[in-house]
Amino acid sequence: MEYTLLAPGPTPLPPSVSEILARPMIHHRTETFSKAFYSCIEKLKKVYRTETSDVLMVTASGSGGMEAAVVNLLSPGDKALVCVTGVFGDRFVKLLRAYGLDPIVISTELGRALDPDKLKNQLLMFPDVKAVFLQHTDTSTGIVNDVKTIANVIRDNSDALIVIDAISGLAAEELQTDAWDLDVVVAGSQKGLMAPPGLAFFCISPNAWKAVDEARLPRFYFDWKALRFAAEKGQTPYTPAVNVVFAQEEALRLITAEGIENVWKRTSELASFARAEVKKRGWNLFAKDPANILTGIVMPEGTDSQAVVSAILAEDNISIAGGQASLAGKIVRLAHMGYIQKADVERGFSALEKRISITTT
Repeated sequence: MEYTLLAPGPTPLPPSVSEILARPMIHHRTETFSKAFYSCIEKLKKVYRTETSDVLMVTASGSGGMEAAVVNLLSPGDKALVCVTGVFGDRFVKLLRAYGLDPIVISTELGRALDPDKLKNQLLMFPDVKAVFLQHTDTSTGIVNDVKTIANVIRDNSDALIVIDAISGLAAEELQTDAWDLDVVVAGSQKGLMAPPGLAFFCISPNAWKAVDEARLPRFYFDWKALRFAAEKGQTPYTPAVNVVFAQEEALRLITAEGIENVWKRTSELASFARAEVKKRGWNLFAKDPANILTGIVMPEGTDSQAVVSAILAEDNISIAGGQASLAGKIVRLAHMGYIQKADVERGFSALEKRISITTT
């Protein structure tokens, strides 16, 4: 039975990306690798929509990328503000606390995007905040934040750095690094960028580099200065995930050939289709401010989402995600970003329909 991957990451790979992963390994201190490295960086700039910021990569998960943003921008005693719209905002809180910082936390009702006015009030209350951390999209709740508006609120009321986790949102939802004046945007290879897990990316503004020069939190592997020094030679300071870099180059070739605006449009159309399928069946969407990356569906009373997810995987060979943290057992999450096709989404809904016989009201 054909396997269908509809989880929020990793996501399916285009055939040409899978083919590259099967090629023989090469040494990374070669011109061949450097060419692929430079190609990735230049194509990522187009996806990030930047001409003024630097783009770096490191072999790490998305969480490693989030940690790198913390340690490269802050010093002991700095005030940071974290906007929590789900599990991954909570992850920024945990990272900051792991380095001895005590973040100011703004939490939203799960399924809701950040209220810009709530953020404005906190910025006025804490004028010495050094950085604001937030998600572009949050896969745990399926919401999208209005990053453009939020960035304007920060710029109008604070000198804080704007740090965006776009690990799931980049190359799926609209994001304009330069036009929205974002300082740092973190991304990962395994979601909308259609490559295997293993690479984290950073888009770093000139303003953010000033903070990097001043930051005093400990760092070694994730040191952006070391990454930048090596990148100028088409290299990484330490052994990279070589074949993942080549795979990412191919995935970025496909994305830039399609055009990032067309990718946003395609993902939006697939999200609209998924939401219509939910409503057609009488089910309830979880997110009140839904992202285009995935659709969260509320389980009827008495239905355990994890049991549904497990049955679909065992019997239909389809991977759909359940809820996380306080949403465990309560929702299922069906992704439609990256290389996921409409036929894949239709298979997912057919499998869900067989197991959700009681509709919500």
